[in-house]
Amino acid sequence: MTLPDDQTDAFLSDAWLDRRQLLLGSAAAGAGGLLSAIASCPALAAEKRGGILRYGFGDTNPGEKMDPATAANGASIELMQIIYEPLVRRGKDWKFSPWLAESYELDKNENVWTFHLRRDVKFHDGSPLTAKDVVYSLSRLVDEKVGASLRARLKGSFDGNSLEAADDYTVKIHMFRRDTMLDQPLSRYNTGIIKAGIVPTADPATAIGTGAFKIKSFEPGQSWQVERFAGYWQQGVPLLDGIQCINIPDQSAKVQSVVSGAVDLIDPVDSVIVKQLAANPKVRVEPLPNAMSWGIFLDHKVKPFDDVRVRRAIKLAVDRKLILDTVYQGLGVTTPDVPLPPGDPMFPSDLGDGAQDIPGAKKLLAEAGFPNGIEFTLYTSPILPGMVDLAVTFAESVKPAGIRVTVNQWPAATYWDQVWIKYPTFVDYNYRRNAHDALDLAFAKGTPYASGVNFDLDGKLREFIDKALVESDPAKQTEMYKEALRKVALESGVIIPCFLSRNFTLNKSAQGELFKWEMPAAYSLLSKEA
Repeated sequence: MTLPDDQTDAFLSDAWLDRRQLLLGSAAAGAGGLLSAIASCPALAAEKRGGILRYGFGDTNPGEKMDPATAANGASIELMQIIYEPLVRRGKDWKFSPWLAESYELDKNENVWTFHLRRDVKFHDGSPLTAKDVVYSLSRLVDEKVGASLRARLKGSFDGNSLEAADDYTVKIHMFRRDTMLDQPLSRYNTGIIKAGIVPTADPATAIGTGAFKIKSFEPGQSWQVERFAGYWQQGVPLLDGIQCINIPDQSAKVQSVVSGAVDLIDPVDSVIVKQLAANPKVRVEPLPNAMSWGIFLDHKVKPFDDVRVRRAIKLAVDRKLILDTVYQGLGVTTPDVPLPPGDPMFPSDLGDGAQDIPGAKKLLAEAGFPNGIEFTLYTSPILPGMVDLAVTFAESVKPAGIRVTVNQWPAATYWDQVWIKYPTFVDYNYRRNAHDALDLAFAKGTPYASGVNFDLDGKLREFIDKALVESDPAKQTEMYKEALRKVALESGVIIPCFLSRNFTLNKSAQGELFKWEMPAAYSLLSKEA
Protein backbone atom coordinates (compact mmCIF):
# COMPACT_ATOMS: atom_id res chain seq x y z
CA MET A 1 0.00 0.00 0.00
CA THR A 2 1.07 3.62 -0.43
CA LEU A 3 0.80 6.67 1.73
CA PRO A 4 -1.82 9.28 0.88
CA ASP A 5 -0.26 12.24 -0.88
CA ASP A 6 -0.44 14.45 2.20
CA GLN A 7 1.40 11.88 4.32
CA THR A 8 4.00 11.31 1.60
CA ASP A 9 4.66 15.03 1.32
CA ALA A 10 5.02 15.25 5.09
CA PHE A 11 7.43 12.33 5.08
CA LEU A 12 9.68 14.11 2.63
CA SER A 13 9.45 17.65 3.93
CA ASP A 14 9.52 17.00 7.65
CA ALA A 15 12.43 14.59 7.83
CA TRP A 16 14.17 13.83 4.60
CA LEU A 17 14.55 17.37 3.36
CA ASP A 18 15.83 18.93 6.54
CA ARG A 19 19.23 19.93 5.24
CA ARG A 20 20.42 21.02 8.66
CA GLN A 21 20.11 17.43 9.86
CA LEU A 22 22.27 16.31 6.97
CA LEU A 23 24.91 18.97 6.60
CA LEU A 24 25.68 20.36 10.05
CA GLY A 25 27.65 18.89 12.91
CA SER A 26 30.00 15.96 13.32
CA ALA A 27 29.63 12.48 11.90
CA ALA A 28 27.91 11.45 15.11
CA ALA A 29 25.43 14.28 14.77
CA GLY A 30 24.90 13.37 11.13
CA ALA A 31 24.27 9.75 12.01
CA GLY A 32 22.23 10.15 15.17
CA GLY A 33 20.23 13.19 14.09
CA LEU A 34 19.37 11.79 10.69
CA LEU A 35 18.45 8.34 11.96
CA SER A 36 16.21 9.68 14.69
CA ALA A 37 14.48 11.93 12.17
CA ILE A 38 13.90 9.06 9.78
CA ALA A 39 12.76 6.73 12.56
CA SER A 40 10.08 9.23 13.56
CA CYS A 41 8.49 9.12 10.09
CA PRO A 42 5.26 7.18 9.46
CA ALA A 43 5.85 3.50 8.68
CA LEU A 44 5.74 2.59 5.01
CA ALA A 45 4.08 -0.80 5.06
CA ALA A 46 4.24 -2.55 1.71
CA GLU A 47 3.12 -5.69 0.02
CA LYS A 48 5.38 -7.37 -2.52
CA ARG A 49 3.69 -5.31 -5.22
CA GLY A 50 3.54 -1.71 -4.06
CA GLY A 51 5.33 0.40 -1.50
CA ILE A 52 7.88 3.18 -1.62
CA LEU A 53 11.58 2.35 -1.97
CA ARG A 54 13.67 4.76 0.10
CA TYR A 55 17.06 5.47 -1.41
CA GLY A 56 19.99 7.06 0.45
CA PHE A 57 22.52 8.58 -1.95
CA GLY A 58 25.89 10.14 -1.18
CA ASP A 59 27.01 11.72 -4.46
CA THR A 60 25.05 14.85 -5.28
CA ASN A 61 25.62 18.13 -7.08
CA PRO A 62 23.62 21.33 -6.44
CA GLY A 63 23.81 22.07 -10.17
CA GLU A 64 21.89 18.92 -11.13
CA LYS A 65 19.19 19.09 -13.77
CA MET A 66 16.88 16.48 -15.27
CA ASP A 67 18.40 16.71 -18.74
CA PRO A 68 19.91 13.33 -19.69
CA ALA A 69 22.05 14.93 -22.39
CA THR A 70 24.05 17.02 -19.92
CA ALA A 71 23.91 14.95 -16.70
CA ALA A 72 27.51 14.51 -15.53
CA ASN A 73 27.58 13.42 -11.90
CA GLY A 74 25.50 13.22 -8.76
CA ALA A 75 22.26 11.46 -7.93
CA SER A 76 20.61 12.78 -11.09
CA ILE A 77 22.52 10.15 -13.09
CA GLU A 78 20.51 7.45 -11.34
CA LEU A 79 17.34 9.46 -11.89
CA MET A 80 18.03 9.63 -15.64
CA GLN A 81 17.78 5.83 -15.82
CA ILE A 82 14.46 5.85 -14.01
CA ILE A 83 12.42 8.49 -15.86
CA TYR A 84 14.01 8.20 -19.32
CA GLU A 85 14.90 5.22 -21.50
CA PRO A 86 17.40 4.71 -24.34
CA LEU A 87 16.89 3.01 -27.68
CA VAL A 88 19.31 0.24 -26.72
CA ARG A 89 19.83 -1.74 -23.50
CA ARG A 90 23.23 -2.92 -22.27
CA GLY A 91 23.57 -6.17 -20.37
CA LYS A 92 26.03 -6.99 -17.59
CA ASP A 93 27.94 -9.06 -20.15
CA TRP A 94 28.23 -5.98 -22.37
CA LYS A 95 25.91 -7.39 -24.98
CA PHE A 96 23.47 -4.93 -26.51
CA SER A 97 19.75 -5.48 -27.00
CA PRO A 98 16.80 -3.44 -28.32
CA TRP A 99 14.87 -1.39 -25.75
CA LEU A 100 12.69 1.50 -26.97
CA ALA A 101 13.71 0.25 -30.39
CA GLU A 102 12.27 -3.23 -30.90
CA SER A 103 14.99 -3.88 -33.48
CA TYR A 104 17.82 -2.05 -35.25
CA GLU A 105 20.44 -2.75 -37.91
CA LEU A 106 23.36 -1.25 -39.78
CA ASP A 107 22.87 -1.40 -43.55
CA LYS A 108 25.33 -3.75 -45.22
CA ASN A 109 26.08 -1.38 -48.09
CA GLU A 110 25.23 2.14 -46.93
CA ASN A 111 26.28 4.06 -43.84
CA VAL A 112 22.79 4.00 -42.38
CA TRP A 113 21.55 2.75 -39.03
CA THR A 114 17.81 2.03 -38.89
CA PHE A 115 15.87 1.84 -35.61
CA HIS A 116 12.37 0.37 -35.55
CA LEU A 117 10.49 1.76 -32.54
CA ARG A 118 8.05 -0.06 -30.31
CA ARG A 119 4.48 0.99 -31.07
CA ASP A 120 3.07 0.75 -27.56
CA VAL A 121 5.29 3.25 -25.75
CA LYS A 122 3.84 6.37 -24.14
CA PHE A 123 5.35 9.39 -22.50
CA HIS A 124 4.42 10.33 -18.96
CA ASP A 125 1.91 12.89 -20.29
CA GLY A 126 0.09 10.13 -22.21
CA SER A 127 1.34 11.05 -25.69
CA PRO A 128 2.82 8.27 -27.86
CA LEU A 129 6.52 7.88 -28.53
CA THR A 130 7.20 8.50 -32.22
CA ALA A 131 10.16 8.89 -34.51
CA LYS A 132 10.03 12.69 -34.19
CA ASP A 133 10.80 12.40 -30.47
CA VAL A 134 13.82 10.22 -31.18
CA VAL A 135 15.05 12.60 -33.89
CA TYR A 136 14.63 15.53 -31.51
CA SER A 137 16.46 13.76 -28.66
CA LEU A 138 19.38 12.62 -30.82
CA SER A 139 19.63 16.05 -32.47
CA ARG A 140 20.20 17.60 -29.05
CA LEU A 141 23.14 15.27 -28.43
CA VAL A 142 25.04 16.71 -31.40
CA ASP A 143 23.91 20.33 -30.95
CA GLU A 144 26.87 22.36 -29.73
CA LYS A 145 24.56 24.77 -27.90
CA VAL A 146 23.17 21.98 -25.71
CA GLY A 147 26.60 20.97 -24.44
CA ALA A 148 25.94 17.23 -24.32
CA SER A 149 28.83 15.16 -22.99
CA LEU A 150 28.40 12.68 -25.86
CA ARG A 151 28.69 15.30 -28.60
CA ALA A 152 32.40 14.73 -29.19
CA ARG A 153 31.73 11.02 -29.65
CA LEU A 154 28.75 11.41 -31.97
CA LYS A 155 29.38 14.54 -34.04
CA GLY A 156 31.79 12.73 -36.36
CA SER A 157 29.05 10.24 -37.21
CA PHE A 158 25.97 12.40 -37.67
CA ASP A 159 24.39 15.80 -37.11
CA GLY A 160 20.82 17.00 -36.87
CA ASN A 161 20.39 16.93 -40.64
CA SER A 162 21.45 13.26 -40.74
CA LEU A 163 18.40 12.12 -38.79
CA GLU A 164 15.30 10.99 -40.66
CA ALA A 165 11.88 10.07 -39.33
CA ALA A 166 11.08 7.67 -42.18
CA ASP A 167 7.63 7.10 -40.67
CA ASP A 168 6.11 7.38 -37.19
CA TYR A 169 8.03 4.36 -35.94
CA THR A 170 11.19 4.26 -38.04
CA VAL A 171 14.31 6.38 -37.52
CA LYS A 172 17.20 6.38 -39.97
CA ILE A 173 20.62 7.83 -39.13
CA HIS A 174 22.52 8.70 -42.33
CA MET A 175 26.09 8.74 -41.11
CA PHE A 176 29.13 10.69 -42.24
CA ARG A 177 31.21 7.60 -41.54
CA ARG A 178 30.52 3.92 -40.99
CA ASP A 179 30.12 3.99 -37.22
CA THR A 180 30.14 0.29 -36.43
CA MET A 181 29.62 0.84 -32.70
CA LEU A 182 26.84 3.43 -32.67
CA ASP A 183 24.49 1.19 -30.70
CA GLN A 184 26.90 1.23 -27.77
CA PRO A 185 26.84 4.97 -26.92
CA LEU A 186 23.09 4.94 -27.61
CA SER A 187 22.72 2.64 -24.60
CA ARG A 188 24.00 5.25 -22.14
CA TYR A 189 21.82 7.22 -19.75
CA ASN A 190 22.72 10.42 -21.64
CA THR A 191 20.73 9.19 -24.63
CA GLY A 192 17.40 8.81 -22.82
CA ILE A 193 14.60 9.83 -25.17
CA ILE A 194 12.67 12.97 -24.22
CA LYS A 195 9.51 14.43 -25.69
CA ALA A 196 10.04 16.57 -28.78
CA GLY A 197 10.18 20.29 -28.02
CA ILE A 198 10.94 19.89 -24.31
CA VAL A 199 14.14 21.20 -22.73
CA PRO A 200 14.51 19.49 -19.33
CA THR A 201 15.60 21.68 -16.44
CA ALA A 202 15.28 21.34 -12.66
CA ASP A 203 11.53 21.90 -13.04
CA PRO A 204 9.67 18.55 -12.74
CA ALA A 205 7.18 19.72 -15.38
CA THR A 206 9.96 19.56 -17.98
CA ALA A 207 10.98 15.95 -17.26
CA ILE A 208 8.73 13.92 -19.56
CA GLY A 209 10.15 10.50 -20.31
CA THR A 210 8.90 6.99 -21.03
CA GLY A 211 10.33 5.24 -17.97
CA ALA A 212 8.50 3.04 -15.50
CA PHE A 213 8.42 5.94 -13.04
CA LYS A 214 7.58 9.60 -13.55
CA ILE A 215 8.97 12.52 -11.60
CA LYS A 216 7.04 13.89 -8.65
CA SER A 217 9.55 16.25 -7.03
CA PHE A 218 13.17 17.32 -7.56
CA GLU A 219 15.46 19.37 -5.35
CA PRO A 220 18.92 19.62 -6.99
CA GLY A 221 21.64 18.22 -4.76
CA GLN A 222 19.11 17.25 -2.09
CA SER A 223 16.39 14.82 -3.14
CA TRP A 224 14.04 13.51 -5.78
CA GLN A 225 10.84 11.50 -5.74
CA VAL A 226 9.24 9.43 -8.50
CA GLU A 227 5.93 7.58 -8.69
CA ARG A 228 4.62 4.64 -10.69
CA PHE A 229 3.74 5.39 -14.32
CA ALA A 230 0.48 3.54 -14.93
CA GLY A 231 0.90 3.73 -18.69
CA TYR A 232 4.29 2.02 -18.86
CA TRP A 233 4.72 -0.21 -21.90
CA GLN A 234 5.92 -3.30 -20.04
CA GLN A 235 3.05 -5.19 -18.47
CA GLY A 236 3.24 -5.58 -14.68
CA VAL A 237 6.12 -3.11 -14.33
CA PRO A 238 7.03 -1.38 -12.10
CA LEU A 239 6.39 -3.35 -8.93
CA LEU A 240 6.93 -0.37 -6.65
CA ASP A 241 4.56 2.56 -6.20
CA GLY A 242 7.50 4.94 -6.12
CA ILE A 243 11.06 5.75 -5.10
CA GLN A 244 12.22 8.51 -2.74
CA CYS A 245 15.90 9.48 -2.94
CA ILE A 246 17.61 11.68 -0.37
CA ASN A 247 21.18 12.88 -0.07
CA ILE A 248 22.90 11.39 2.99
CA PRO A 249 26.43 12.84 2.84
CA ASP A 250 27.68 11.17 6.01
CA GLN A 251 28.71 7.59 5.26
CA SER A 252 28.10 6.31 8.81
CA ALA A 253 24.57 7.67 8.74
CA LYS A 254 23.98 6.14 5.34
CA VAL A 255 25.16 2.70 6.44
CA GLN A 256 23.19 2.76 9.68
CA SER A 257 20.13 3.83 7.72
CA VAL A 258 20.12 0.77 5.48
CA VAL A 259 20.96 -1.65 8.29
CA SER A 260 18.13 -0.32 10.45
CA GLY A 261 15.68 -0.32 7.57
CA ALA A 262 15.20 3.45 7.66
CA VAL A 263 16.20 3.34 3.99
CA ASP A 264 15.99 0.38 1.64
CA LEU A 265 18.92 1.07 -0.68
CA ILE A 266 22.20 3.00 -0.56
CA ASP A 267 24.82 3.75 -3.19
CA PRO A 268 28.43 2.49 -2.79
CA VAL A 269 30.34 2.95 0.46
CA ASP A 270 33.96 2.28 1.43
CA SER A 271 35.12 -1.20 0.53
CA VAL A 272 36.02 -2.03 4.14
CA ILE A 273 32.40 -1.39 5.05
CA VAL A 274 31.18 -3.37 2.02
CA LYS A 275 32.92 -6.46 3.38
CA GLN A 276 31.32 -5.94 6.78
CA LEU A 277 27.89 -5.43 5.24
CA ALA A 278 28.26 -8.62 3.18
CA ALA A 279 28.26 -10.57 6.45
CA ASN A 280 25.30 -8.71 7.95
CA PRO A 281 22.06 -10.75 7.74
CA LYS A 282 19.95 -7.56 7.71
CA VAL A 283 21.25 -6.43 4.32
CA ARG A 284 22.58 -7.76 1.04
CA VAL A 285 25.28 -6.30 -1.16
CA GLU A 286 24.65 -6.35 -4.90
CA PRO A 287 27.77 -5.84 -7.04
CA LEU A 288 28.06 -4.87 -10.67
CA PRO A 289 31.49 -6.36 -11.56
CA ASN A 290 34.12 -4.31 -13.40
CA ALA A 291 31.65 -1.46 -13.63
CA MET A 292 33.92 1.48 -12.89
CA SER A 293 37.42 2.76 -12.29
CA TRP A 294 38.88 5.47 -10.11
CA GLY A 295 41.81 7.40 -11.46
CA ILE A 296 44.34 10.15 -10.84
CA PHE A 297 44.42 12.74 -13.61
CA LEU A 298 47.46 14.89 -14.43
CA ASP A 299 47.38 17.79 -16.91
CA HIS A 300 50.03 17.53 -19.65
CA LYS A 301 50.15 21.31 -20.01
CA VAL A 302 51.49 21.75 -16.48
CA LYS A 303 55.10 21.05 -15.50
CA PRO A 304 56.48 18.52 -14.72
CA PHE A 305 53.66 16.46 -16.30
CA ASP A 306 54.45 17.88 -19.75
CA ASP A 307 57.35 15.42 -19.99
CA VAL A 308 56.28 11.90 -20.96
CA ARG A 309 59.21 10.48 -18.98
CA VAL A 310 57.80 12.02 -15.81
CA ARG A 311 54.34 10.66 -16.52
CA ARG A 312 55.80 7.23 -17.21
CA ALA A 313 57.87 7.39 -14.02
CA ILE A 314 54.80 8.12 -11.93
CA LYS A 315 53.01 5.16 -13.51
CA LEU A 316 55.93 2.84 -12.77
CA ALA A 317 56.08 4.02 -9.15
CA VAL A 318 52.46 3.16 -8.34
CA ASP A 319 51.78 0.04 -6.27
CA ARG A 320 48.48 -1.02 -7.82
CA LYS A 321 48.12 -4.17 -5.75
CA LEU A 322 48.50 -2.11 -2.58
CA ILE A 323 45.78 0.27 -3.74
CA LEU A 324 43.42 -2.57 -4.68
CA ASP A 325 43.95 -4.43 -1.41
CA THR A 326 44.10 -1.41 0.92
CA VAL A 327 41.61 1.03 -0.53
CA TYR A 328 39.22 -1.39 -2.22
CA GLN A 329 39.69 -4.56 -0.13
CA GLY A 330 40.52 -6.61 -3.20
CA LEU A 331 37.05 -6.04 -4.69
CA GLY A 332 38.30 -5.60 -8.23
CA VAL A 333 41.24 -6.25 -10.53
CA THR A 334 44.40 -4.25 -11.23
CA THR A 335 45.00 -2.68 -14.62
CA PRO A 336 48.12 -0.96 -16.07
CA ASP A 337 46.29 2.33 -16.70
CA VAL A 338 44.12 0.81 -19.43
CA PRO A 339 40.60 2.33 -19.37
CA LEU A 340 39.10 -1.14 -19.89
CA PRO A 341 38.99 -4.05 -17.46
CA PRO A 342 41.09 -7.15 -18.15
CA GLY A 343 38.96 -9.66 -19.98
CA ASP A 344 37.54 -7.13 -22.40
CA PRO A 345 38.20 -8.37 -25.96
CA MET A 346 40.13 -5.19 -26.76
CA PHE A 347 42.27 -5.14 -23.60
CA PRO A 348 45.99 -5.17 -24.60
CA SER A 349 47.09 -8.04 -22.38
CA ASP A 350 50.74 -7.72 -23.41
CA LEU A 351 51.04 -4.72 -21.07
CA GLY A 352 51.01 -7.00 -18.05
CA ASP A 353 49.50 -5.99 -14.74
CA GLY A 354 51.42 -2.76 -14.14
CA ALA A 355 53.70 -4.11 -11.41
CA GLN A 356 55.58 -1.46 -9.41
CA ASP A 357 59.10 -0.63 -10.64
CA ILE A 358 60.82 1.88 -8.33
CA PRO A 359 64.30 1.66 -9.98
CA GLY A 360 62.72 2.19 -13.40
CA ALA A 361 60.79 5.20 -12.10
CA LYS A 362 63.93 6.79 -10.60
CA LYS A 363 65.84 6.25 -13.81
CA LEU A 364 63.20 8.01 -15.91
CA LEU A 365 62.99 10.94 -13.48
CA ALA A 366 66.77 11.37 -13.64
CA GLU A 367 66.66 11.30 -17.44
CA ALA A 368 63.96 13.99 -17.34
CA GLY A 369 66.20 16.24 -15.21
CA PHE A 370 64.81 15.35 -11.78
CA PRO A 371 67.51 13.23 -10.09
CA ASN A 372 66.16 14.28 -6.69
CA GLY A 373 62.57 13.49 -7.56
CA ILE A 374 59.51 15.70 -7.97
CA GLU A 375 56.74 17.04 -5.81
CA PHE A 376 53.16 18.11 -6.51
CA THR A 377 49.76 18.51 -4.87
CA LEU A 378 46.97 16.06 -5.61
CA TYR A 379 43.42 17.33 -5.13
CA THR A 380 40.70 15.01 -3.92
CA SER A 381 37.54 15.17 -1.82
CA PRO A 382 35.53 13.06 0.65
CA ILE A 383 32.50 13.45 -1.60
CA LEU A 384 32.54 9.73 -2.51
CA PRO A 385 33.90 6.61 -0.77
CA GLY A 386 37.58 5.92 -1.38
CA MET A 387 38.46 9.24 -3.01
CA VAL A 388 40.67 10.40 -0.16
CA ASP A 389 42.05 6.93 0.60
CA LEU A 390 43.04 6.49 -3.05
CA ALA A 391 44.98 9.77 -3.03
CA VAL A 392 46.70 9.02 0.28
CA THR A 393 47.65 5.45 -0.66
CA PHE A 394 48.87 6.60 -4.07
CA ALA A 395 51.06 9.23 -2.38
CA GLU A 396 52.58 6.65 -0.04
CA SER A 397 53.21 4.13 -2.81
CA VAL A 398 55.16 6.53 -5.06
CA LYS A 399 57.24 8.04 -2.23
CA PRO A 400 60.13 5.51 -2.55
CA ALA A 401 60.70 6.75 -6.12
CA GLY A 402 61.27 10.30 -4.87
CA ILE A 403 57.80 11.43 -5.86
CA ARG A 404 56.49 13.59 -3.03
CA VAL A 405 52.74 14.13 -3.16
CA THR A 406 50.77 16.44 -0.89
CA VAL A 407 47.11 15.46 -0.68
CA ASN A 408 44.64 18.36 -0.56
CA GLN A 409 41.13 17.42 0.57
CA TRP A 410 38.75 19.84 -1.13
CA PRO A 411 35.27 20.43 0.35
CA ALA A 412 32.70 18.04 -1.05
CA ALA A 413 30.17 20.79 -1.78
CA THR A 414 32.36 22.51 -4.39
CA TYR A 415 34.75 19.81 -5.68
CA TRP A 416 32.87 19.01 -8.90
CA ASP A 417 32.34 22.69 -9.73
CA GLN A 418 35.71 24.16 -8.74
CA VAL A 419 38.35 21.42 -9.00
CA TRP A 420 37.23 18.67 -11.36
CA ILE A 421 38.77 19.17 -14.84
CA LYS A 422 39.83 22.71 -13.83
CA TYR A 423 42.84 21.91 -11.60
CA PRO A 424 46.06 20.30 -12.95
CA THR A 425 45.58 17.25 -10.71
CA PHE A 426 42.38 15.64 -9.46
CA VAL A 427 40.75 12.34 -8.59
CA ASP A 428 37.82 11.20 -10.71
CA TYR A 429 35.89 8.08 -11.67
CA ASN A 430 34.63 6.65 -14.93
CA TYR A 431 32.02 4.02 -15.63
CA ARG A 432 33.02 1.19 -17.93
CA ARG A 433 32.75 1.92 -21.66
CA ASN A 434 33.74 0.19 -24.87
CA ALA A 435 37.23 0.88 -26.22
CA HIS A 436 36.26 3.69 -28.57
CA ASP A 437 34.11 5.56 -26.09
CA ALA A 438 36.63 5.17 -23.26
CA LEU A 439 39.33 6.69 -25.44
CA ASP A 440 36.98 9.35 -26.79
CA LEU A 441 35.77 10.47 -23.38
CA ALA A 442 38.92 11.10 -21.39
CA PHE A 443 41.80 11.15 -23.86
CA ALA A 444 40.93 12.21 -27.43
CA LYS A 445 40.86 15.85 -28.48
CA GLY A 446 37.46 17.50 -28.68
CA THR A 447 35.66 16.22 -25.60
CA PRO A 448 35.42 18.45 -22.51
CA TYR A 449 36.54 15.61 -20.25
CA ALA A 450 39.79 15.20 -22.18
CA SER A 451 40.70 18.80 -21.34
CA GLY A 452 41.40 17.58 -17.84
CA VAL A 453 44.59 15.90 -19.04
CA ASN A 454 45.16 17.49 -22.48
CA PHE A 455 46.75 14.31 -23.81
CA ASP A 456 45.73 14.59 -27.45
CA LEU A 457 46.73 18.18 -28.18
CA ASP A 458 47.63 17.45 -31.81
CA GLY A 459 44.48 15.42 -32.46
CA LYS A 460 46.37 12.34 -33.67
CA LEU A 461 44.66 10.00 -31.22
CA ARG A 462 41.27 11.33 -32.31
CA GLU A 463 42.18 10.75 -35.95
CA PHE A 464 43.39 7.21 -35.23
CA ILE A 465 40.38 6.02 -33.21
CA ASP A 466 38.01 7.53 -35.77
CA LYS A 467 39.71 5.38 -38.41
CA ALA A 468 39.37 2.35 -36.15
CA LEU A 469 35.67 3.05 -35.73
CA VAL A 470 34.94 2.65 -39.44
CA GLU A 471 37.18 -0.40 -39.93
CA SER A 472 35.04 -3.23 -41.31
CA ASP A 473 37.45 -6.05 -40.46
CA PRO A 474 36.74 -6.95 -36.78
CA ALA A 475 40.20 -8.42 -36.18
CA LYS A 476 41.97 -5.37 -37.61
CA GLN A 477 39.64 -3.05 -35.71
CA THR A 478 40.45 -4.82 -32.43
CA GLU A 479 44.19 -4.49 -33.04
CA MET A 480 43.82 -0.79 -33.82
CA TYR A 481 42.04 -0.12 -30.55
CA LYS A 482 44.60 -2.18 -28.65
CA GLU A 483 47.32 0.01 -30.13
CA ALA A 484 45.51 3.18 -29.05
CA LEU A 485 44.93 1.75 -25.57
CA ARG A 486 48.62 0.88 -25.23
CA LYS A 487 49.54 4.46 -26.08
CA VAL A 488 47.31 6.07 -23.46
CA ALA A 489 48.28 3.46 -20.87
CA LEU A 490 52.00 4.12 -21.34
CA GLU A 491 52.06 7.83 -22.11
CA SER A 492 49.01 9.64 -20.75
CA GLY A 493 48.74 11.42 -17.44
CA VAL A 494 45.90 9.19 -16.27
CA ILE A 495 46.69 6.60 -13.61
CA ILE A 496 44.03 3.87 -13.44
CA PRO A 497 45.19 1.39 -10.78
CA CYS A 498 42.22 -0.98 -10.96
CA PHE A 499 38.70 -1.69 -12.13
CA LEU A 500 36.09 -2.19 -9.42
CA SER A 501 32.62 -3.45 -8.80
CA ARG A 502 29.90 -0.94 -7.97
CA ASN A 503 28.53 -2.31 -4.73
CA PHE A 504 25.05 -1.16 -3.78
CA THR A 505 23.55 -2.29 -0.47
CA LEU A 506 19.89 -3.17 0.02
CA ASN A 507 17.96 -3.87 3.18
CA LYS A 508 16.52 -7.39 3.16
CA SER A 509 13.04 -5.87 2.80
CA ALA A 510 14.00 -4.81 -0.75
CA GLN A 511 13.71 -7.71 -3.16
CA GLY A 512 14.79 -8.24 -6.75
CA GLU A 513 17.97 -7.96 -8.81
CA LEU A 514 19.10 -4.35 -9.19
CA PHE A 515 21.52 -5.22 -11.99
CA LYS A 516 19.36 -7.51 -14.05
CA TRP A 517 21.08 -5.57 -16.78
CA GLU A 518 23.77 -2.93 -16.64
CA MET A 519 21.89 0.04 -18.10
CA PRO A 520 19.22 1.08 -17.57
CA ALA A 521 19.47 -0.31 -14.04
CA ALA A 522 16.51 -2.46 -13.01
CA TYR A 523 14.91 -0.19 -10.41
CA SER A 524 11.56 -0.99 -11.98
CA LEU A 525 11.93 -4.68 -11.04
CA LEU A 526 12.63 -4.11 -7.34
CA SER A 527 9.91 -4.77 -4.78
CA LYS A 528 9.42 -4.44 -1.03
CA GLU A 529 8.30 -7.04 1.43
CA ALA A 530 5.59 -6.04 3.89
